[in-house]
Amino acid sequence: MTRDELGLVHHAAESVGLRPAGFLADAAVAVAQAQGGPKTWLLDQRRRVEEMMAASTQLARAGNNLNQVARIINSGGHVDYADEAVARVLQSAARIEAAAIELARR
Repeated sequence: MTRDELGLVHHAAESVGLRPAGFLADAAVAVAQAQGGPKTWLLDQRRRVEEMMAASTQLARAGNNLNQVARIINSGGHVDYADEAVARVLQSAARIEAAAIELARR
């Protein structure tokens, strides 16, 4: 946890009269029960993270391809699909960012 996150945990624990460890234990049990059990929840989270990592890798590859397109254009060449490719990469980046934010909130 970051210092800020730990501070939030301490504050939340104090507000309900628990020590941080007890608060975290209660929170973990509540999440596990709400998500169909710890194994299901942890596996779902792990799959989501793996999917995000794979999407990020693909986006990086697309970015490398766009660098090649930029090199051609900057040297006076022409690429018919450049605008569409840039738009798709930007759209994909926005979707990955939104998914990452949603995953972090869970």
